[in-house]
Amino acid sequence: METYLQFVDRWAKAILLVLFSITVFFASQLGKLTNDSNPYLLPETHPARKSILDMQQEFSGTFDAAMIVIHNEKDIFNRTSLDAVYELTQSSRKLMLATPSDADYLDTLANKYGEVNPEFQKLATDILKDGFSQSDFFVADQLLELSKTLSLSQAERAFMDYLPRRLNPIKEMAGLAASDNIITQDGTLKIFKSLHDKIVPAEQIKQEVMGNELMLNSVYSADNKSTMITVELFVKQDDADGQVRAYEAIKHLVDDYRARHPEFTDDVYIAGVPIFIAEQKKLTDSDLATLLPMVLLIVGGILVVFFRRPMGFVLPMLNVVMCTIWTLGMMSLFRVPMDLVTSALPVFLITICGADAIHMMNEYYTQHNSGLTPKEAVKKSLRAMFSPIVLTTVTTVAGFLFSTSTNISSIQSFGIFMAVGLFSAQIISLLLIPAWLNLTRGKSKVDLTKASGRERLGSALETFFGGLIKRRKASLIVFSLFMVGLGFMATKIVVEDAGSDYFSATNEFRKSDEFVNAHIAGTSPGWVEIAGGEPNAILNTETVAFIDKLDQFLLTQENVTYTYSIATYIKRMNLALHDMNPEYNRLPNRTEIVTSIDPETNQEISEQISGDDLISQLVLLYENGGGSDLNNVLTRDFSKAAVLFTMNTTRATEYQTLLNNLDVWLAQNKPANVNIQVAGTPVIWTGVLHEIIKGQLTSFLLAFSSICVVLMLWLRSSKLGLLTALPLAATMVSYYGIMAILGIELNIGTALISFIVVGIVDYSVHYLHRVKDHLAATNASIDESLLYAVRHSGASIVFNVALFSLGFLTLLFSQFKPIAYLGGLVALALTISGFMSIFLISMLAPWFMRREKPPVFDTTYETNIEKAGEYS
Repeated sequence: METYLQFVDRWAKAILLVLFSITVFFASQLGKLTNDSNPYLLPETHPARKSILDMQQEFSGTFDAAMIVIHNEKDIFNRTSLDAVYELTQSSRKLMLATPSDADYLDTLANKYGEVNPEFQKLATDILKDGFSQSDFFVADQLLELSKTLSLSQAERAFMDYLPRRLNPIKEMAGLAASDNIITQDGTLKIFKSLHDKIVPAEQIKQEVMGNELMLNSVYSADNKSTMITVELFVKQDDADGQVRAYEAIKHLVDDYRARHPEFTDDVYIAGVPIFIAEQKKLTDSDLATLLPMVLLIVGGILVVFFRRPMGFVLPMLNVVMCTIWTLGMMSLFRVPMDLVTSALPVFLITICGADAIHMMNEYYTQHNSGLTPKEAVKKSLRAMFSPIVLTTVTTVAGFLFSTSTNISSIQSFGIFMAVGLFSAQIISLLLIPAWLNLTRGKSKVDLTKASGRERLGSALETFFGGLIKRRKASLIVFSLFMVGLGFMATKIVVEDAGSDYFSATNEFRKSDEFVNAHIAGTSPGWVEIAGGEPNAILNTETVAFIDKLDQFLLTQENVTYTYSIATYIKRMNLALHDMNPEYNRLPNRTEIVTSIDPETNQEISEQISGDDLISQLVLLYENGGGSDLNNVLTRDFSKAAVLFTMNTTRATEYQTLLNNLDVWLAQNKPANVNIQVAGTPVIWTGVLHEIIKGQLTSFLLAFSSICVVLMLWLRSSKLGLLTALPLAATMVSYYGIMAILGIELNIGTALISFIVVGIVDYSVHYLHRVKDHLAATNASIDESLLYAVRHSGASIVFNVALFSLGFLTLLFSQFKPIAYLGGLVALALTISGFMSIFLISMLAPWFMRREKPPVFDTTYETNIEKAGEYS
């Protein structure tokens, strides 16, 4: 300790120079910090995500799609509406997301790495020569492969990875002007786009698509008032800027069409997963821009009110700002992007990481007001505060690090970098504050006026908790009853992930999402893959009949609005080839009797044909007729099929209900010769749901156990370690119980609170530390020492609770509901934690602590306290 005190005194100026130099370095890295608004929250290797990524290698139609829904209050089948559908479809097909700034960046990379790899420069020059076009995709893809041999920065590598798909972002399209329709014309199967020009009468188009199961509730609504253009995007999910560009480009297409066609007055809604991603990116950017200055203002204001001294404001503020810069700079260096969860990181850092500085400054002013010089006050404060500050940081870091036991990548990043921020804050506070104060020239002056507010609060707390201590047994009985009730309610908490419901009710995307879910298709697509294991395994009556039964089962589920499969195509072609006779809107039987007229004898001939052969012939007819949509539901070798289904919900519990029912049905109906894989939005979001539940339990148990061990080792007492940790457990039970009572769901945002609460033990540590010091320094009883600690540490605890709570309440202004809920709930949890720390230690201390034999003391009380700190 003495070596440390001499170091911060002797090298004060050098310490400040080094700290500020490190801060400048990390600040220079902030411009390289990237943003990832991928809403899936799980890594690509997680089974819930890997299933759909695997399907995308074999089936088109499985990529995330933007949905443009046009709604006409009377009937969508009118010439004005159909012309808009036609033009918007053609315009969307030509969409390109690469910009002139991308061209400039590519030119910079070509010049930068041209000498290292001339072929790289040549391909880049070829792309730039005549300006960007969709046909540049293949050259850009070659360029991407070449770039893997170069030493690119994080930003450069991301740019090269995104460029090909930004050049040609359209994977596939569906809609009246893009989807295949199947009819017969002059006895011949005809496959064509119903809306293929602006000439065909609207009524004819309506008649051609009416009742078509391939299009009903997907391309057009059952009430004929809405139609949807589906734009399947090839943009990478983690290309947040690309998703935003796609959203803006589609909105621009719609606005441009309206400007050129004032007669078009239909409502237009834009929804889908890429739009969800883009909107989240916008909210992340908005939150960073508004919440950060807001929390700085609030924290600064509280510091001014509490300390009423320049250094009481400057040093804690410098501490939190520097630790925030260090942490975000570290994220940039390690190529960790900001996402929906980590976007709240700056608010957490500024609010939590000031605790050490506040405790030190509070102790410093207490010592300085007693008549000590600044240097003497610094030394005495550090001797008193070093041990509890280090201990609380170790336990809080442990709490956040154990949050990484979850598979939710956003929470992993949050936990790791909160730990980095807390560690940085401690290093800064233990160096910055004493070094700065050692350079000040202040007079020894007792200022009781400025301490009177804290004293009055301390006295009030002493009176309140003194009354509880006098009635210890009754207080514990009432407390136990409350805990039993809250514990029971905690078992009733609802775990949910609610998608678009997380946006405010006035959000443009949410309104579009809700309209699409209420009127057509639904915005949550899922897929069921049926793998036969060998070529042509799907094209038989047994397997296709199973797929049809699967379609029908899915349609009976509450939130499923549409299904689409090879069975749907076979039934449509069978119907069309029999002159739309409703009796033939079915699959071929195992054997079919086919009749025809012999052209020579003009007699009817009957022939028995295998249903398997008939299915194969229908598929061949479709392909020969120019159809192109079968690759959405069938692989080229016919070994696998996919069933698409859409759901009109974004709630994970409703996804889970469907998947549970599907599992039961498949167990009873799946043929032995096929394998089943379910993928898509329902699987991903229920995967997130499972990870939240599992992560909460695992992380809490690991964090709580590790904190107990650290406390026991540090305090050299298993009893005291347990006593210090018990308020955390009580806080967690109370927090979950109150959430259940208030009907607040446990989601991706509120799940973070357990990691915060379980790691913050500084209330208990500082309170217990003060009790032990008083016991060791005096002949007082345990209850007298408790009241002394309440009077002197209680005000500091209340101030920390107020500071943390008000800081976190700024999150209420977030436009993303889980983060907004997080703000209010953290304030609640910290208030509970502060109360539990004082209450439980005060109530249980006689059973967990023993009266130490006091050492020999000097005659001055302050010297005794100092020696007692060393003694304890």
